[in-house]
Amino acid sequence: MKNKKDIVFIIILISLFNVNKEYGKEAIEQKNNIVVKANNFYGNMSNEKGIILKWSKVPKSKGYVIYRNNKKIATIKSNKIKSYTDKKVKAGKKYTYQIAPYTKVKGKKALGVKSYKIRVKATKRNGKKINPARVVIPDFYYEDNYNVGLYESIKLHAKARVNKGLKKKKVYNSKLVWSSSDESLATVDQKGVVTANDNRKTGTVYITARAVNGVKKVIKVDVMDYMNPSKISKKVYVDEAIRPVLTTYYKQLTEIAEYFSYIDKCADVKFNLNEMCDGIESDSNINMPENIKKDIYDLMYNVSVEVEVKDNTLVVSFDKLFADNSTFTYKINICLNKKPEYKYQYVIGYAKLCERWYYSEERKYNME
Repeated sequence: MKNKKDIVFIIILISLFNVNKEYGKEAIEQKNNIVVKANNFYGNMSNEKGIILKWSKVPKSKGYVIYRNNKKIATIKSNKIKSYTDKKVKAGKKYTYQIAPYTKVKGKKALGVKSYKIRVKATKRNGKKINPARVVIPDFYYEDNYNVGLYESIKLHAKARVNKGLKKKKVYNSKLVWSSSDESLATVDQKGVVTANDNRKTGTVYITARAVNGVKKVIKVDVMDYMNPSKISKKVYVDEAIRPVLTTYYKQLTEIAEYFSYIDKCADVKFNLNEMCDGIESDSNINMPENIKKDIYDLMYNVSVEVEVKDNTLVVSFDKLFADNSTFTYKINICLNKKPEYKYQYVIGYAKLCERWYYSEERKYNME
C-alpha cells in the first residue's frame, strides 16, 4: 500500500492537471480570480487596409491569442490592447476568427476559453454587399420593456444592418445567432422565440442576437409570475366589499390563480358553498389539492364572493343589492394566460390593477 506522502503527491498532480485542463473549456469559468473568456468580439473591414478585430478587455489576463481559420496568427502581449488588424487578407474572401485570453499559472502560459467564432468578409470599398455594422430591432416590433410569463413564450425580432446612410449597400449575410444569458430562466431558439422555463423561477435574462461578424444586440427580458404580482395599482379604487380579496386573502387568491394558470390549465368550473357551508362543491368533476379547495373556501365563506374559472380567466365577484332594486357587481378578472387579455386591455369599464389583472364594476336594474 502506498504511504500517505505518495497519495498526497498524486492528489496534487491531479489537481494541477485539472486546473490547466479548465483553460480551454467552452464555458465561462474563473480560476485564480481570472475571468478566462473574452466577450464582445467582432470584426469588420478597415478602409481596405485589412480586417480589424475588436473585443472587450479581460480583467487580470496577460494578453490575447488571435486565431484565423483555426490557426494562431498573432499573440497580443498586453491586455490593454483591444484591437488587431489582419492585413494578410484577400478581397472577396471570408475569414473565420476567434480570440482567447491567456494568463500565467506558476510561471507558465495558460490559455483561456476561445471566444465564439465570427466570420468577416474582406470587402472592397465599392462593394454592394458588406459586413453588418449593427443589429437593430425594427421599429414595428420595438417595445420599451420585454416581458414573458412563466410557461409562456414571446417572439423577438432583430435585423443585421449596415450603417445608416449606406442606402445602396446591404449586408452580405443577414443570419443571426440567438443566445440566452441564463437558460435556467429562459431559452431562445434560432428564430428568436424566448420561452420561460417551467421551474417557476423569475428574474431578468439577457437575450443576444449576434450577426456573423460578431456585432450584436442585447435585449433585456423579464421573466414574470403574472399570477403572483409584486404590486397592485393603488390608483384604482376597489370597492370595500371585495377589497379583502386583494389584502387579507391575497395569498389565497394568488395560489388559486397559480394553480389554474400553471397546473390545471383547461378547467372551466364554477364553485359554490355546500349545504353545510363547511366546504365547496362545483359543477365539474375537477380534482384539486386540498390546499386549493381551502383557499377557494376561505374566499367564498369569509368575503362572500363567487369564484369561477371560465375562458382562461379566474373571476372573483361580489354582488351588492341597493335600495332601488339595482345590483352592483364587482369583479376581479385574472387572465390565466395572454389569450383573454384583449377582452379587458383596451375596453372601457375595466381598470388595470397590474399585468393580466383587471377590476370592473357593473350596475344592473331589476325591472320586475
